Amino acid sequence: MSLASALDAVVRDLRNTGGIKLRISEEPATSDPGYESVLLLSGQHWSTGLLAPLALTDDERLLQVADQVQEFVFEELLRLELPVTWPECPEHPASHPLTPVLTSGRPSWQCPKSGDTIAPIGALQK
Repeated sequence: MSLASALDAVVRDLRNTGGIKLRISEEPATSDPGYESVLLLSGQHWSTGLLAPLALTDDERLLQVADQVQEFVFEELLRLELPVTWPECPEHPASHPLTPVLTSGRPSWQCPKSGDTIAPIGALQK
C-alpha cells in the first residue's frame, strides 16, 4: 500500500466524521530514501511531516499513517480549543477518541475503553 492510499483512507475517515480540514502537500518531509513522506497542513497554516517507512507491511503502514494523522488532528484541535476526541468513540460520546489498532487482521478503529472494534480504517461514518 502506498503512502497516498493509506492517507486517502484516513482522510476519508476525517471527512466522513466531520473532522478538521486537512491539506496535503506532495513536498517530501524527508530526503531519506527509506521513507515515503508528505507534509500535512492545517487550515491554521501549521504543518508537520508524515513519514512512512518503506519496510512496513501494508497494514503497518496504514496504522502508522492513521496514528500520525490522529496526532496532527489532536494538535490542531488543541490550537482551536476544541475537544481532542477524533475520531470520537460512538460508544462513549464526548469522552475519548478511538485508537488505530490491528484487529482480526485488519487495521481498525477501536474503543480503548471497551476494546470493541468500531470500523476498519477508511470506513468510519458519522
